[in-house]
Amino acid sequence: MDTALAASVVSTLDAGPSMNRLQGKWPRVHWLVVLLWSLTASIVAAWAQERAAIPDDTTVTLRAQQVVVPFTVVDRLNRPVTTITAADVKLYEDGVEQDIVSLGRAPELPTTVVVVLDCSGSMVSRLPLAKRATLMFLERILRLPQDRAALLACQQDLLLVQPLTNSLDALRQALATLDEQLPSPLGRVVPFEPKQATPPGTALYAALYAAIELLPEERDDARRRVVVAISDGFDSEGLIRVGEVIEHAWRNQVSLYALGIGQPELTATDTNQMVNRADLERLCNSTGGQAFFPRLDREFFTAFAQVDADLRHSFVLAYTPTNESAVFRTIRIEVPHHPDWKVRHRAGYYTNPSE
Repeated sequence: MDTALAASVVSTLDAGPSMNRLQGKWPRVHWLVVLLWSLTASIVAAWAQERAAIPDDTTVTLRAQQVVVPFTVVDRLNRPVTTITAADVKLYEDGVEQDIVSLGRAPELPTTVVVVLDCSGSMVSRLPLAKRATLMFLERILRLPQDRAALLACQQDLLLVQPLTNSLDALRQALATLDEQLPSPLGRVVPFEPKQATPPGTALYAALYAAIELLPEERDDARRRVVVAISDGFDSEGLIRVGEVIEHAWRNQVSLYALGIGQPELTATDTNQMVNRADLERLCNSTGGQAFFPRLDREFFTAFAQVDADLRHSFVLAYTPTNESAVFRTIRIEVPHHPDWKVRHRAGYYTNPSE
């Protein structure tokens, strides 16, 4: 123990009532210390004798735990590949090929999903469509009794519209009353006129970070953990950076999906102003999800259907890593015999997510 720290502890005990209570019981405490010291000495001596019997050149190997990686494969038309074998797949950790222990279709696992709805001023004209498509998605995704979903709305502030639930009625009601619950009067000014109300900004990345926090803490690979964002991808508040969201998703084994939509009145030449494609794609590609950029109403519903298909038609592999040093390890999965196939998976993992 550090000398200064020890002095501080002694000073605290001297000044406190605990020390006064112990003073009357000093003989009992003294003999307890002597007994503990004797037991410790005996244990150390026994360990030393056992250790002496082990040759110095003996190598003790601690086998690393298996790493489980869910992944999705799609063909050149973005349709899920439903059949794949271990011979089709190569896996690399930090650039070094690893032996795959097992590979197969992912079982029908419970899903926990948080839908983040961007309710900023730039989204006002698309919000009714977003709510309809979100409800359709939730009706498809909540199939098992253990499935859960939550709704989180974001402007400058965040609003938990509906905590995690498996009740579709509760989710329908939350979506139906969303406009009245928003901190800024986005849904109560139709059409939205800046002269009547100041368009609210977007703390989008803070909302994604908070959505990950809403998911259960268990990391037992027995549940799919998903966040779906419906947004133009622009964050006006700067409370959280994109990289922080990605790292938080890695630590919590969460996949991010995004439906990037903006103001439909903008023309094709205004694409960069309409949707922040770069950040939405980075968020999703790094965590094993996918970003969609629907322009037509029907494409919005199709995008949600593809998210559902991703979760239904996924694979899972396991391997024992040979790397024993890195705290964060990158993962790359390839299907070299099928160059027109695309693999989606998280970009890496932390060996100790809590650190």
